[in-house]
Amino acid sequence: MNKFILTLLLSLLFASSAAAALKLNGTAPTFSLRDLDGKEFNLSDYAGSTKKEKGNGVILSFFASWCAGCRSELPLINSLVDELTGQGIRVVIVDVKEDVDTIRALLAELKVDKPVVLMDRYGKAGDNYQVRFLPTTFFIGADGRVKDIIFGEIKDKHELTASTGKLLK
Repeated sequence: MNKFILTLLLSLLFASSAAAALKLNGTAPTFSLRDLDGKEFNLSDYAGSTKKEKGNGVILSFFASWCAGCRSELPLINSLVDELTGQGIRVVIVDVKEDVDTIRALLAELKVDKPVVLMDRYGKAGDNYQVRFLPTTFFIGADGRVKDIIFGEIKDKHELTASTGKLLK
């Protein structure tokens, strides 16, 4: 009887987490976070049925200063912001659980100055996106659906543009 109850509980646990898992073409969780100047950013303004801004979607990349892959990836993302903005794609990077001074120091060191930079001080947006390691990048279409996810470092422009192409279809 105890084995049956344990099996049932584990099945329910895994079934509920699988049901809640963020999936391709699933609806991207909306959030509201502040940028480094304290201005509020609402994802729903740029993607989904209530969007206020015209565009083809959002690239949303989660990072932290201690993450080696993030340090390699951020300058690449920064170098492509103008091109992506020209295609109607908003580029947003979200720092997870660090303070403003740490974020500013990292961005200055890496010369990253073009993407929208948000602070997820308590990790709530990261939790909603089920970010388990960094970097993780989501490609969210204008319809508010997740078109692609890259787990780990984006190593070159071609990898980024292949996923970006899914926003333009």
